[in-house]
Amino acid sequence: MEAGYEGFSMGLLSKRAGVAKGTLYLYFGTKEEVLLSLYSREFERFCSELTTEIAPTITDAEFVSRIYETSISDPLFLSLHARLGTVIEQNISIDALIISKRAMATHFNAMVKQLAGPLNLNHGETLAALTGISALLTGSYDGASGSVLQTEQLPEDVARFIGHFDMKTRFEQNARYILQGIRASSA
Repeated sequence: MEAGYEGFSMGLLSKRAGVAKGTLYLYFGTKEEVLLSLYSREFERFCSELTTEIAPTITDAEFVSRIYETSISDPLFLSLHARLGTVIEQNISIDALIISKRAMATHFNAMVKQLAGPLNLNHGETLAALTGISALLTGSYDGASGSVLQTEQLPEDVARFIGHFDMKTRFEQNARYILQGIRASSA
């Protein structure tokens, strides 16, 4: 997180870890494999936190708020999630991809199973909802942790317009639309 995605390198990691760069390459073929390993750990955390103590009947608004809050609780998760398919998985070995996808599938399928009842959706609908919401999360992510505009005095009309593009607003509103659309299409 300190170096940013572009600044991260195996050399930097080896210095911070206190090991030779060659030692890292015994375990990871590329920097993206390191990042995939980190993402896999974060994905497991996300799935666990999202499903822990979920109410038997949760409203759509509560659920999408929970997804948002769980997603942003560790900035590393969203940063890696946004780059997963476009950069990270494009620069790893097929073996590393298969191993990581199998592990992620295990956690994802357990999450789908645990959330179907509380969301009042069947397995297929829950799967569709979560994959759609995952894509929305990637698309909503703007990488900003804060904005100078929030601290400035803005006219109400400008602040309202900017608010339409706020990550939380975009994500939560459209995630609710995804859930409503899935329910409507199965009715």
